[in-house]
Amino acid sequence: MFSILDMINHALGYVNVNVKIKNQIYIGIGIAGNLYLGYVAIRLMQNGAWLRGILYMLVFLALIYFITLNVIYYFTNKTAKYDLSPRIEKLLGGKPKEALAAEKQAQQSQQQPYIPANGIFDGQELLPATVKTSRAEQENVHQIVDQLQAANIVRLDYGGLTDDAIIQQAQATGEPVYAIGQGIQIPFSQLKLENHRLVIYAGINQMDQSPVGHITKVGLTDVHDAHEDYKLYLASTVITGGMSKIAGRTSAIEQPGDYQVTAQVAYEGRED
Repeated sequence: MFSILDMINHALGYVNVNVKIKNQIYIGIGIAGNLYLGYVAIRLMQNGAWLRGILYMLVFLALIYFITLNVIYYFTNKTAKYDLSPRIEKLLGGKPKEALAAEKQAQQSQQQPYIPANGIFDGQELLPATVKTSRAEQENVHQIVDQLQAANIVRLDYGGLTDDAIIQQAQATGEPVYAIGQGIQIPFSQLKLENHRLVIYAGINQMDQSPVGHITKVGLTDVHDAHEDYKLYLASTVITGGMSKIAGRTSAIEQPGDYQVTAQVAYEGRED
């Protein structure tokens, strides 16, 4: 039985799948192996081998505890209240916790500075816009991020946070920690009216711009109604999302993701 499980475990090492999914598969394999171990323990005790049976049963119960921890971490967004993993890791020579001041400084460095690219607007005249992005436009967003990274303007390094700091932040907020940080301001963006839609064009400069999405709502108002009643100006365009890390049981798990485009729109009433 254990030979079969070990063979399946080695075979999964050659499959290129999401790390979280692979760990979920490992948990299933671990449950099957532990059930077999419990069966062996019971059979040993039934046959009079009480010492070996009890030792196997103790190992079976200990593995149930660790399997339960893994189920909580890899199948839910919750954390276990009584998790001895950090203490066990420390006893086995694991890394000590980072100093609180150093982690706080690293978290603050994750936030990219906000530099208005389209001018400075009165905050009372700004409204958030709902932006939808097609697959082709999503590719344009990825290209912009790659260009900003090549120009050393953006670093997809989780703001310099260590995995320990990422785990603590993810557990505290219940949200993934993104490699791009809180978001990056696109250097150039503008609105264009195309086929009765307000399309956002953006890029690293005006010469190299491409569509990254279209606005469907301004605040809570449909964009067509807002465009009829007001003059709309694109105040800012920010890229968020993308590659992120979530908290695993003992390490941070990286997972891919699409970028999102968020925008703010300035407005003023149309003159008759």
